[in-house]
Amino acid sequence: MPNSEFDDLQLQDELRTLFELDTQKYLQLYIETARHLNATNWREDIQQLYRCVHTIKGGSVTVGFQAVLQVSTVLEDLLSDLRYLDTAPPLGDGELTKSLIEAGELLISAVQMGELSDPDAAIKYIQTLRDRIQSEYLPEWNEMRQVQQEFADQGFDLVILELEMAIETLPPTGEVPTETIEIAKQTIAQLQEIGAEINLAKTWHDFLQTGSELCNHLDCEKWHAEWMPFLQKVKKSARQGGIFEIEQEAISLSLNIESPLITGAEVPSATNSLILSTAGIQIPVPLDRLERSSQYLVETLMATRATQGFYQSVYANLLPLVSLAQNSVQYITQLREVQDDYALLDSSGEQDGLKIERYRQGYTAINRLLEISLRLIELGAETGESARRTADSIQALDRSLRNLQQTIEASRLVPFSTLAFRSKGILRDLMTRFGKVVEFTIVGEQLELDAGTLRSLEPVLLHLLRNAYDHGIEDTDEREKLGKPQQGKIELSLKRRGSMFDLSIRDDGKGIDPSLLSQVAKSKGLPLTDTSTSDRLLSVLCQSGFTSTKVVSDISGRGVGMDVVASQVALMNGKLSLASQIGKGTAFTIQFPVPHLFVRCMLLQAGDNTFAVPTSEIYTTVLVESLLWQKTERSDYTIEVKEDKGTVPAIDLNQYWQGQAETRSLLPTSIAVRTKQSGRDRGIWLIADTLIGQSDLLVNPIPLPLVAPIGLIGMSLMPDGKLIPVIDALSFTEFFFASENENLTISRSQSNEAFLDVSSDRQILVVDDAALMRRRIESSLSPQGYEVTTCEDGMEAWQWLQRHSQPALLITDIEMPRMDGFTLIDHCRQAGLDMPILVVSSRLAEEWSRETSRLGATDYLTKGFSTLELVNKVSALLENFNHAN
Repeated sequence: MPNSEFDDLQLQDELRTLFELDTQKYLQLYIETARHLNATNWREDIQQLYRCVHTIKGGSVTVGFQAVLQVSTVLEDLLSDLRYLDTAPPLGDGELTKSLIEAGELLISAVQMGELSDPDAAIKYIQTLRDRIQSEYLPEWNEMRQVQQEFADQGFDLVILELEMAIETLPPTGEVPTETIEIAKQTIAQLQEIGAEINLAKTWHDFLQTGSELCNHLDCEKWHAEWMPFLQKVKKSARQGGIFEIEQEAISLSLNIESPLITGAEVPSATNSLILSTAGIQIPVPLDRLERSSQYLVETLMATRATQGFYQSVYANLLPLVSLAQNSVQYITQLREVQDDYALLDSSGEQDGLKIERYRQGYTAINRLLEISLRLIELGAETGESARRTADSIQALDRSLRNLQQTIEASRLVPFSTLAFRSKGILRDLMTRFGKVVEFTIVGEQLELDAGTLRSLEPVLLHLLRNAYDHGIEDTDEREKLGKPQQGKIELSLKRRGSMFDLSIRDDGKGIDPSLLSQVAKSKGLPLTDTSTSDRLLSVLCQSGFTSTKVVSDISGRGVGMDVVASQVALMNGKLSLASQIGKGTAFTIQFPVPHLFVRCMLLQAGDNTFAVPTSEIYTTVLVESLLWQKTERSDYTIEVKEDKGTVPAIDLNQYWQGQAETRSLLPTSIAVRTKQSGRDRGIWLIADTLIGQSDLLVNPIPLPLVAPIGLIGMSLMPDGKLIPVIDALSFTEFFFASENENLTISRSQSNEAFLDVSSDRQILVVDDAALMRRRIESSLSPQGYEVTTCEDGMEAWQWLQRHSQPALLITDIEMPRMDGFTLIDHCRQAGLDMPILVVSSRLAEEWSRETSRLGATDYLTKGFSTLELVNKVSALLENFNHAN
């Protein structure tokens, strides 16, 4: 028995899950059909609405949801009345559509609440709608409909009584007597006459022809089987004004009707037809299974990419190994030639046997070494081919895993409209029960959320929605006194931001009084009472035990407060924020990540850091030289770009990441990324040095208790183990254009300020890849009172120049790794740096001197100089520069 009870419970849960899936589909179809109700398809639309409600009603009986059963029954009666209209009533004013949608939303609320729902208010409201619809759109209903029902209940059985008795006396088999056939024909004729008198629908008369056709059959067995069901359908139709329901049996039978177009082949069976149309079939899958599968897949994909990174490192080390083997062959060949020459010198035969033996040994060793080197080259070539094939296989595996990951994620995605759909039902139920009318606006219904996220978000959203209605929106009388519209406003908005979502619930109600909430917290003896800022006010609201409601109602005061909301948001790795103004309204915003979602990002290099920007936020990418930009004295950003509609902020990613207040010099070849406009024709520019490419990144939000700064979504771990920041351009836009904003805080330590304020008239930057030369120049100039800074190559020097003020003099070598002296000089001049540049090189060719002069170098000094030559050259360059300025 225990196993049987467990199986029954499991079956009941499965049935309820299926009921929720089916009901969701039918409710959405109902709302969509009601929203697009039109006169052309009136009959089809009303029939569709009726079918949706009728199906939900049948499902509620199966799972035992009495509240849903009661609400769907009264709504079904309302739709039954409208089914009697052959032509559409006036639809131009939208009142009928509005009434049908309101009734549907109340059914949504009953389904949402399930067994906990109290249907009395909804039933009463729908009945009121039915009375109004009957009086406005069915003016003849009260008289004629009553006559039709009285005939069905009282007169119909009397009309067919003689026929029923005649059928009962028929033998099981044999031929029907002529007298019985005449009775049947007379009964059909009488029903036709009565139907015409009481205005039964045309379908009534058409269906009675079926009875006339039965009279032509003389088989008693057929009469027993078909006449009584036929008469029952006629009676049921009379109660509904002559309308016949489309029953499931008729639909099933229609699948087996032979088509005259199919000849010489079997007619497809109903089973085959159902098998062919499986695209819309939905089956419930436990979310925990999908979550585990998604997690395992992400781990596998990340491990594959890490393996690819390791492979690239091994392959990079393999190439020098092959190169060394090739070089060793050359050296061995040269050694062999030397040994042959040695043998020729000793060919006189004066050498003793010991020397000859040593020669042979050396010759043999060289040959073997040569063979080993040649074999090493062969192995290197074979290994290189294997490595190439391995790389192709890893890339194919990465693509396959990526496709599989996208498929699993797509299977978990659910439109936000499903949750917004339920929210409408809850709010409609609240308005029905408590009378405060609000205008409910939803933004972002088309976005899709992870099913697990949607499940976690549902109780949070519905709680905040109830709070907005109960605590936020004032009563109608109070709103009139305050000069507000009688109808309050609640907005539910969902926005996508890279790998993050922002969900906000806003109302135009009374707002939250911080002082009042502080008093409530103090009176309850709660630990948090400070409400001086929005964050502290939210902390007071979300502490356990806090409630401002003194009376328990169906909406508030039930012990489920904002602490539960905050806990649920934390479990989602989300962030809850609050903005409220007394007399204006309140907005709660929930920011939460998209779980395990790879985001397509553009990779940018700025300074020595790599940044990622989601491609979904990018509008265009150009070179800085094509922009009209200028510096600004603002504290939140230091660059502006001129556009047709005004100036647009620009963020230098290197400056943003380093926390510097001064604007570095920008090259014309720098990359500028324009983000998409948000709202009122707004967006920003992001400035970087180079464009690296694009990649799919797994973005991880900043973990609690750390707080991400403005402009940062999170971090992404690359295959080589490096962390790169993922930029949130939308948050920059919202911050810069917010009506009430605080300045973007740029960290500037006192040491940084002091360093940036070093007098540049004695600052010399020395660039050389040779440590000995850097030390030589530094030791020669430092005793003369110069501030000397050294860099190993042009790249390090260029990054230093971007972070510091222009030095008094730049001394640079030409041949250096990463960035040579030519490129460094060119960068400096294009960036507008006008300090003298002294080239120090071992190259004596005149062409080198002319090339450096062409690029903008001031003078040229050949290595091998004395200390006095260097000091005099530096002194002359600085003197000439200062005199010219």
